[in-house]
Amino acid sequence: MLIAKAEIFLTEIPYKNPYQTATNITPKGRHIVLKLTTDTGLVGWGESGIISRRYPAQGDTPETMLAVLESYLCPAIIGKDPCAFEVIMSQLDTLIKGHLFAKCAIDHALLDLAGKVHNIPVCNLLGGAYNLSYTVSRSLPFASAREVTERAVELQALGYNRLTLKGSGVLEDDYACFKAVRHALGDHFELEVDPNCAYDVPTAIQFIKRIEQYGVFAVEQPTPGHDIAGLAEVKRNVATTIIADESLFTPRDLKDIISLNAAHAICLKPFKSGGILASRRLCAAAEVADLQVSTGSMHPFGIGTAALHHFVATLNNVATTGYGCPAERFADDIVDESGYSFCDGRVTLAIDKPGLGVEVNEDKLLTYSSRCKVVEHSMHR
Repeated sequence: MLIAKAEIFLTEIPYKNPYQTATNITPKGRHIVLKLTTDTGLVGWGESGIISRRYPAQGDTPETMLAVLESYLCPAIIGKDPCAFEVIMSQLDTLIKGHLFAKCAIDHALLDLAGKVHNIPVCNLLGGAYNLSYTVSRSLPFASAREVTERAVELQALGYNRLTLKGSGVLEDDYACFKAVRHALGDHFELEVDPNCAYDVPTAIQFIKRIEQYGVFAVEQPTPGHDIAGLAEVKRNVATTIIADESLFTPRDLKDIISLNAAHAICLKPFKSGGILASRRLCAAAEVADLQVSTGSMHPFGIGTAALHHFVATLNNVATTGYGCPAERFADDIVDESGYSFCDGRVTLAIDKPGLGVEVNEDKLLTYSSRCKVVEHSMHR
């Protein structure tokens, strides 16, 4: 069984409400959806996406992902056995450096196909699940303290037991918001803060010290992603758990985080690190270095969400899982059957279907897609 065709879609679905962080306001998800078809007619699905064009370090956009997949990555996998997914992903890293977001779509689709070939779910393909049911946290986009507090109270009532407050980069505003939410939710509710790189080092230290008196579970990436030494300085000067997110894309990044003792934990997102396989390697290295692991998402649609939950299920002792389902964010989805359920802040992953367990509504996929490219020829022909 060999891969015969790749179809690449640029798919756009509106958010229910524009998602605002310190660096961007995002009105819709603009993701890449990948459909791989074998010479026997078996289909595998993949997805990748970027919340913001200003996302640090990598510089990818949906348009660059589409171009790289069409011109380089997909032609290289035509004629390959999808069950050789580890070898294929390694070969793609040799073929073209970087472009981790684009490679993630292939990672997901290969694993979906391989699971279907062996008639097992992706989490079992990867060695099995530690947990098939777990609670998730949720990030609240930046808004006024009143609006964020009202939404936080609603989510607490729905069953969430941990929330992440996005920062604005304005210390007084972020402090007032955190203080208001803490007062509303009580002393024992777990609160994280994620400024998305908005602070310089002295301001980050000042802000974290001010909120520590009210109890904060963790602070994620308070300073610019490229400045791992700056993140280490923040960590040295506060008592709070510091999570590296925008500082971590590649194994080299993780090596620097470890050598500089720059964080207590890392945030893994398959989209940003090249897929599930690459993320699992980062997780293994982090565990050796006694770093905690949390997972984020980049707000995937249904395909990417199923992949995320299969990934999370294979991890032991995850500190935080940061996404439940697309309905938390988006007005619609392209998946009719998701392979997981989500209710009251808890995900339950089903393993009764092979691969990712998703059934894609291809009519919706076409409706929401602004571009589609088809690749049927190998670059070696």
